[in-house]
Amino acid sequence: MPNEKLVILKMLEEGKISAKEAGRLLEASDREDSRPPRQTYGGQPGQSASPGGYDPGASYPGGANNRPYDDTPRPAGGLDGFAGDLSRKFDAFARDLEPKLQRFSETVVEKTADFADKISRSLEDSSRPPARSPLRADSQEKRFELFVSPGYNELNIAGLNGDVLIHGYNGDKISASVFCRPRRLNAPLSFMRLGNKYFLNYDDDEFEKVTVDAYVPESMFNVVTVNTINGILDVSTLSAENISLNNSNGQTKLQSLAADFLRTECNNGRLDIGIVKARNARVENFNGAIDVLDLDSSNLKLTSVNGGIVVNMSHYAAFSDYVWDIESSNGKMTLNLPTYPDLGYHVKAHASLGQIRIGLTNLNYLFNSSSLTEAKSISFDRCSKKVKLALETSNATLQIN
Repeated sequence: MPNEKLVILKMLEEGKISAKEAGRLLEASDREDSRPPRQTYGGQPGQSASPGGYDPGASYPGGANNRPYDDTPRPAGGLDGFAGDLSRKFDAFARDLEPKLQRFSETVVEKTADFADKISRSLEDSSRPPARSPLRADSQEKRFELFVSPGYNELNIAGLNGDVLIHGYNGDKISASVFCRPRRLNAPLSFMRLGNKYFLNYDDDEFEKVTVDAYVPESMFNVVTVNTINGILDVSTLSAENISLNNSNGQTKLQSLAADFLRTECNNGRLDIGIVKARNARVENFNGAIDVLDLDSSNLKLTSVNGGIVVNMSHYAAFSDYVWDIESSNGKMTLNLPTYPDLGYHVKAHASLGQIRIGLTNLNYLFNSSSLTEAKSISFDRCSKKVKLALETSNATLQIN
């Protein structure tokens, strides 16, 4: 960039910048010169990406560490403006990298401690000496049927060292098979109703294992809460205002769910999500991959720590505006997204210690480098469906197809 270097030297000669600032700008300009040209979509052949438009220090949607979208026009500042913007951009990128790596480290430490605490409690339970043999009970199967009254209802089911399978159906009663291993004879376990709350009632200290296989009314509960540890969590065909799911040390499967608010938190197991609709969704998996097929959520926060993320979308059906914040550490992120004339994308992507590869067409690149990109569909403002993507990876590739 010979013209930019001349501008920098002239600014130094006129005393507008210090020698230190000039050195930093020249170094940044050299890095730009050494970077191979990248393909841009939607521009004219040979047209370079605009240097403006991405502030890695800003916040994404969904929380203090998430960046908001800024669609305000960017002023053209000429070569002087370009030099200043270039300096700020590389300074901001350097400042941004360290706290992000620190935040990922803190998340790993926090989740590791929480996961270790859950597993240690489970191991303590399983290693607890059994009661005297005359009092010890063998594994049991209990069957329950409980009618659900119309109106506001809540469902709470928790497993212990076993699988929990909850399936919705078009009916008005709970039909459950519970397989359990009590620590003593006659340890109580029952499906109960208390007011508008329906729940599996037992004392953790009196059981080594509780496995649940239940069919429940698919749309008669306003709040659904399902938890287990050391087993598979499989929840399907349910519709509720709020669905909250938690699993530690096992695979989690979510299929055909609908909710105003969906919250899922998993540890040490794969998370599979298929055909789920949620106005708001918060999904987190620690020590496991996330595989998504058609998660139709208007406001999505999707996080994987120590695992990759694959998102496959065939369409955006339920909403007109989508704001997605997706973040992965130590795992590749791959998004396979649809394109059609009335669908617009606004992408802000950052790959710490990784690369960004975008294959979407008809994009105008506001900034484009191997690890930092902002791009927007040419007709974004006129599209009836708008998808805003805030994407973040560390130590891996970020790819959009």
